[in-house]
Amino acid sequence: MNFQLSDTDIWARMLKGDENALDEIYQVYFDSLYRYGMRILNNEDEVKDCLHNLFTKIWETRTKLGPTDNIRYYLFSALKNVINSHYTKEKKYQKVEINDQTVFDLQFNLESAYIKKEELTEKVLQLSQAMKQLTPRQKEIIYLRYFEEMSYDQISEIMGLTTKGTYKLSARALESLRQIMQIDKGLLLLLFMELKKINVF
Repeated sequence: MNFQLSDTDIWARMLKGDENALDEIYQVYFDSLYRYGMRILNNEDEVKDCLHNLFTKIWETRTKLGPTDNIRYYLFSALKNVINSHYTKEKKYQKVEINDQTVFDLQFNLESAYIKKEELTEKVLQLSQAMKQLTPRQKEIIYLRYFEEMSYDQISEIMGLTTKGTYKLSARALESLRQIMQIDKGLLLLLFMELKKINVF
């Protein structure tokens, strides 16, 4: 489903109280938000609760929200905040950021890769094994940058990093994967592109 209006326009409609605009936003972005949430919490009920809380909060506070020309980025950033709040509450109000926990899962759907492009199955398996050796933050930045195609500035906001820190984290994550898989950076980036095209999530 694609918006006929720009993000700026449909967001403005929602801010003015248009429930249909909110429903369009929900329908378009729910799946990608759900996948991101599951990679952090790995609990379907908790993720759905966080998404419910996210959209409820957006609707209830719409008169206080500002405009946006990138709804997807806004929602990812807002969901990360909701999940952080949820996680803190679940930890009995300990001041522990979710970014400090071993929680981000970046595994791929091997069956999907096999069905659509059999020759990629071995590479997908190798990448899945290599991903297990990365830190949670490295996994998250790989996911946001190469599979959700966020900009470095957007990622820095979502992950609570400086832009410079975001570049460094991304470079280290790629270098770690490259060394683990013993392939060059160009081939690694091509693999990311292929995996995104065949939808292994």
